[in-house]
Amino acid sequence: MADRKQEIIEAGIEIFAAKGYYNTHISDIVEVVGIAKGTFYLYFNSKKDLFITLIKRFETIFSALFDSEMLNYADQDLKSVFIQILKKVFNLYKNNENLSIIILREAVAVNHKFSHEFRAMEAKRLQRLKNLYQFLVAGNYLSSEIDFDYFACVFLGIMEV
Repeated sequence: MADRKQEIIEAGIEIFAAKGYYNTHISDIVEVVGIAKGTFYLYFNSKKDLFITLIKRFETIFSALFDSEMLNYADQDLKSVFIQILKKVFNLYKNNENLSIIILREAVAVNHKFSHEFRAMEAKRLQRLKNLYQFLVAGNYLSSEIDFDYFACVFLGIMEV
């Protein structure tokens, strides 16, 4: 049963990345998986429900990577810390290319439909940034005179490029 749900998720990632949210239909997904529409609805209430699952999956992968790596940077200079963090993030996007396309292109384009999910994701992302900021200040990698909001804008700006 979990395998079938996983197949639907994988097909959803592939099709949403290729066709976009609005041009993807449940019939596209079930055709790839080789199931009836009714089977799709055993696992997901709607196309939106599947899309939200994909957003949450990306957030889980990103959070696990970011949170587990933070402790590995003790006794390194600031430049090395940032380079390592950026490499990890870029590898995450590269290793999850279709899911990344959904997040970076599609999820932003349909943001109004998923405002609650994005607010929750943004709150988690800001909390992780705050943890990184505190880590950098505590380790004397970053001056405490640098405002967190400024730090967050610069860091998020780098990530958007």
